[in-house]
Amino acid sequence: MAALMAAKIAGCSTIIGVDVVPSRLRMALEIGATHVINGKEADAVAEVKKITNGGADFSIESSGIPTLTLQALGSLRPNGLCVLVSVTGPAEVPVALEPLLMNKSATLAGLTEGGSNPQVFIPKLVQYFKEGRFPVDKLVKFYDFKDIETAFHDSHTGVTVKPILKF
Repeated sequence: MAALMAAKIAGCSTIIGVDVVPSRLRMALEIGATHVINGKEADAVAEVKKITNGGADFSIESSGIPTLTLQALGSLRPNGLCVLVSVTGPAEVPVALEPLLMNKSATLAGLTEGGSNPQVFIPKLVQYFKEGRFPVDKLVKFYDFKDIETAFHDSHTGVTVKPILKF
């Protein structure tokens, strides 16, 4: 969701959110997506290619799920850039990246905070938040630590994007 907000701030004209939770897709439209795709109901790669007339210039994969990395790469046009912003651990299935990278001359990058300088980036995010352009408060919900299981459940079902535990 933060990537969608950042794309809007950066002036991107076509911003596509892909998810499988309807409430997160609705939120994506509220915060900057111009299009949304439910990955359970449609072939996300085909839909992105249709919306973008052949493929996206950029994709951001934030789930950390290896098969979704393949989809993010597959959604690109030649010479596109796919950025990974989350890793969940070793792939459960082998991920064959070479054909997607080499056949398209695509670039795969892993970045934290967009590869930015935190001393510049964090104050800028705060400024955007104060201006109402980066409404991260819409993404979070606070939970007492004793409610950790509820926080996990709410994250997976789309009640919240980022559960925050209070100690």
